[in-house]
Amino acid sequence: MTMVQAASDRYLSASGSADELDQATSRAVASMSNQISQYVANAGRGVDDEVAHEVTRTFSDTQLSDYQFLVVKKPQGDDKDYTVFVFIGKARVDEIVAEIKETVQEANSARAKQADADLRFYYGEACRAIKDYRIGDALKYLYWSYVISLDTQATIEEEGRAQLATLLIENKIERLLKNINISVVSFTKEQINDFQERYKAVLNIEYVQDGIAHKVTNLDYEYYDGITMKGGPRVRDGVGTLDLQYGMDQVNFQIVYKYGESETPPEVYALVQAKGKKTFASATKTIAIPMMVEEQPQPQPVSPQAIEETLVTDDNSSVAPVRDHGVMLSRIQAVEQAIRRKDYLSVKAYFTEDGFDSFKKLVQYGSATIVGTPQYRFMDFGQLTLCRSITMQFRFRNNKQFIESVTFRFNDNNLIESLAFTLSDVAEGDILDKGNWSRDSRLTLMTFLEDYQTAYALGRIDYLERIFSENALIIVGNKVERRVENKDRVIIMPSVKYDTLSKAQYMDRLRRHFNTKEYINLNFTETDFERASNGMEFYGIRVRQEYFSNTYGDVGYLFLLVDLRYDEPVIHVRAWQNDKLPLDALFGMTDCY
Repeated sequence: MTMVQAASDRYLSASGSADELDQATSRAVASMSNQISQYVANAGRGVDDEVAHEVTRTFSDTQLSDYQFLVVKKPQGDDKDYTVFVFIGKARVDEIVAEIKETVQEANSARAKQADADLRFYYGEACRAIKDYRIGDALKYLYWSYVISLDTQATIEEEGRAQLATLLIENKIERLLKNINISVVSFTKEQINDFQERYKAVLNIEYVQDGIAHKVTNLDYEYYDGITMKGGPRVRDGVGTLDLQYGMDQVNFQIVYKYGESETPPEVYALVQAKGKKTFASATKTIAIPMMVEEQPQPQPVSPQAIEETLVTDDNSSVAPVRDHGVMLSRIQAVEQAIRRKDYLSVKAYFTEDGFDSFKKLVQYGSATIVGTPQYRFMDFGQLTLCRSITMQFRFRNNKQFIESVTFRFNDNNLIESLAFTLSDVAEGDILDKGNWSRDSRLTLMTFLEDYQTAYALGRIDYLERIFSENALIIVGNKVERRVENKDRVIIMPSVKYDTLSKAQYMDRLRRHFNTKEYINLNFTETDFERASNGMEFYGIRVRQEYFSNTYGDVGYLFLLVDLRYDEPVIHVRAWQNDKLPLDALFGMTDCY
């Protein structure tokens, strides 16, 4: 039994009875807690919902500790009950409420300050991505900054004046979406089995800025294939694909700009869940499908000097040998046809033993098919000739797909000794634009990054064991889930756990991944580089890495400290983090030699 006492002018009080002293006290405190909540609500102190919640939580029967109590009755004879009287001064309640209000205001101010910083960071990253035509990244960052801006009066300085952030970002997203042009450039028929076939439409996806069309990269999309909505492979260097039923004359095409928690920072993901998801009409496009006439790929003429125009030889570079690429061209075209026919053994003679082993792993990496008609470019580099490239699509279970361009490397005997996934145009340009570095330095850096990302896809543990220093510093990060109490709910929030591993521990971990995962796909964008100030071939490399496997995915920033003075690169530091920091904040180049 609980008996509520009338509150005096100076005190709030209540009593409770039970056959256990603790239970009697708990009943009295719970009753008084209700009085306190009513007192605060009726006092007219401008307490908002968040403060009221904190007051209720503070004065709940498990939290309240500032009260006084008296045992006014103990068990006697047949009466087994205790009666407890509890009370607290109203002045003390007012003090606690004032403290809670100040704490909440300080927390809100800190959150608002951090939100404003996040808004400006993601908006700045979006503007950077637009300049690189990483339109998928730009849309993602813009949407994040848009969600953060909701219900705020934040402004962004642009075009010489302060503009309301929410409206500015909304308009920028709409313009970005409207300026994405998508067209079908070719069709090929694919036999699924003895009874079914489908048509693959190859898309050209461009972003038009100031009347000039630029190839889009890192864009995600969904489309209606004649039966259901499905996701396409992430756009790479302007190339996308559709798998369609025969006879379709148009396709409903949806550009993706909002992502699940695997690609969204935890604090932004919580805001997206709380504030809802805006629909931008321009994200929906209708793609006209011309009459489906199957493309018959024809060998294309090659310009061996095509890529050389972007690589100026300087006095510090070794002179590349002059080679006749005719034999190489005929062999890579034969390899192309063998991939289309899935007749791989017919071109085994054009590979070294290691080269053919890598080729087999490549074509077994998903259901590999060629996209479009390759335009070959050759580049002589040391003892190798790089042939760039064949664009391929890889499919896995659950409709996971990737588009990758593949570079084949010929040795002096015109045999393909290795192959690798080509860097994106953006990442490649970041390296080739380093005009103050020698040609060999740039090409070495480029081929290293290509080999590194390819090693994870093809499970090349032998290569990774060779290039990591025995004393390498290796920091790995993994998404984990944590339980967060939010008012009356428990929310599962993603966070990141970091571990420092030895080389042996890291290699054991990679072996397990390679043996158990259906696929691992790395994609590098936003590449930044710093070279040792004394001119030595030490490089700090920071790349934005997209990591996807059939069981796990994340997007973060990978830092590598690499020594390129030897025949093969040596990695001294490999550190992953989910946030972006300037290169000089990650590692001091003066410490590496």
